[in-house]
Amino acid sequence: MGTDALKEQLERYRAVFLHSGWRCASTYVWNRFRRNPHTTSFYEPFGENLARSSHKRIRRQTAQGWDSRHPPLAQPYAEEYRPLLRPFLKGVPGYHETFALERYFPTAAGIGPEVGYISRLILHARRRGTSPVLGFSRSLGRAAALKHALGGYHILIRRNPWQQWLSCRSYRDRMAISYFELCHFLILALAPAGTAARRFADTLHLPALPHGMPQQLRFLNSALQPWSDELSYRAFIAVSLLSLAVAEPIADLVLDVDRLGRSPQYRETVRTRLLADVGLGVDFGDCRVPSRDLGLVPVDFASVERDVKMDLLSCGADIAPTCTPARAVGA
Repeated sequence: MGTDALKEQLERYRAVFLHSGWRCASTYVWNRFRRNPHTTSFYEPFGENLARSSHKRIRRQTAQGWDSRHPPLAQPYAEEYRPLLRPFLKGVPGYHETFALERYFPTAAGIGPEVGYISRLILHARRRGTSPVLGFSRSLGRAAALKHALGGYHILIRRNPWQQWLSCRSYRDRMAISYFELCHFLILALAPAGTAARRFADTLHLPALPHGMPQQLRFLNSALQPWSDELSYRAFIAVSLLSLAVAEPIADLVLDVDRLGRSPQYRETVRTRLLADVGLGVDFGDCRVPSRDLGLVPVDFASVERDVKMDLLSCGADIAPTCTPARAVGA
């Protein structure tokens, strides 16, 4: 096959974007794509660890290295970034630590730096003769901007929000800092001035933050302790509602991981749909998503969610996402 013909063939394979929040079984979904040898599957392209990546750090960062509850991975999370590293320099070229959370909701200036960086990853994958797959948990607020700038096939991964938050909360007693809970507070506190997210953050009385994500996490942890479960869920569901309002309308496919875990028919429907849409065989036959007892936490989830929706609307949020049956597999 000549160079021009090969280029045309590769251009036909759109990049696949996996968008989700934390604790949505997104690592499982990404890993199923990764197992397809015709992909180069990048894990957490906006993850803050990429700012300090080195060959040694990549080797150390594995699913077994912490209480991840992730499926066994054949390689470290960030193995696909290894060829991009520069001699004697740390960090993935083009990545900036502000991509993690500080730019979660775009400013009026747009996402030019992110687009340039993600374009490099896509080009690297295509040069290898593979389809680019990008598995995010920090992209929902930028999903529409990413699709507008880069095209591609965008999959929204969803989980029951009560179960998702309970999984985030479960790390409170397992980590020195309850990372997943704090990140939702941090996203709101860092939202651009004048946005609904920032106005909602003000209703939670979140403090002004220092510079640098590690310092911000430590500061918030100290300032908010001991936060209530209700406050934590308010921050979580606010970020979730604002994020889904951006990501759901542009999704080419909405993937319900709870249903994926319990329905063999749904798993087969998703497999067939992906093969038809992007030409990739992805097997979800072993998907299982755990469920936690809602009664163990004294939160009236439905009531808090209704209250947060009203507050967000009063802050000027557009939180009425629509999902057409063509996008929601099996709807």
